[in-house]
Amino acid sequence: MDKDELAARRAAAIAEDACFTRGRLRDEFRMKPAPGVEPVRWYKSSYGGQYGVYRIADCVPMREKRPPTEKQRRAGQRLAVLSRLNSPRGRLAQKARTWLSLAPLFLDTETTGLGYHAEALEIGLTEADGRVAFATRLRPTVDIDPQAGAVHGITAPALRDEPSWPEVAAPLQHIIGARPLIIFNAPFDLRILKQTAAAHGDPAPWLDGLTVHCAMQLAAGYYGATNRYGSISLASAAREAGLTWQDRAHSALADARMTAGVVAAIAADYLQLRRELASYEDSPPAEPQD
Repeated sequence: MDKDELAARRAAAIAEDACFTRGRLRDEFRMKPAPGVEPVRWYKSSYGGQYGVYRIADCVPMREKRPPTEKQRRAGQRLAVLSRLNSPRGRLAQKARTWLSLAPLFLDTETTGLGYHAEALEIGLTEADGRVAFATRLRPTVDIDPQAGAVHGITAPALRDEPSWPEVAAPLQHIIGARPLIIFNAPFDLRILKQTAAAHGDPAPWLDGLTVHCAMQLAAGYYGATNRYGSISLASAAREAGLTWQDRAHSALADARMTAGVVAAIAADYLQLRRELASYEDSPPAEPQD
């Protein structure tokens, strides 16, 4: 309300010798009890406490709020950015940035099914920028579940001349080396790789020594879970990140590339917050610029 309306409201209330709580005095009249003034009456609250009411004639106008200075405004904006950086989403975005700083590889598999005898029939490994690091199809020792086949479209005849796990395990291990892996559903894909190795009598102890990060957990925490399991699908995470598929979904390489895109999108939010914070500081924080 403007000053004239506020003055008229105060005058009318004083003429009526009205009484109000501190809250109503503040919110409706921009007034407060004068120093030393006591309530004219006390009332019990519904929470077991009590509150007083004051004669508005015994109250004085509150000081008009001054507009914030430029320094105060910038300080408030800086605190808001710091709050976002320190929020759960901000910490997850920082985690994504940290993962990418470690030169990870992104892995995905297509499988014969979901069970504990399922095997990998396609492995895709990419760099963060989507370049192919390793890609192969595999000839499994078990049949392809019809439901799995309906998703990825890979058939047993198409795999007849493809290599089996013993032929690709060593090259795959060599390319991964000591680099960390980022996998969208890491527990599932690692289980599938171990089951594939076991089907050929390969203990593959190197699989247990890998450094692996789960992008699904990251995305579910950042964008929010979309199912009763507390997780999120790659398609939903890509949609939340504003990404579109460049290749056919449910191929190992396409899914690995999309996983990289989702992690990069989350990390980009952290970098944007760091840039915003730097704009409010005399000495910008040391942070590599992409």
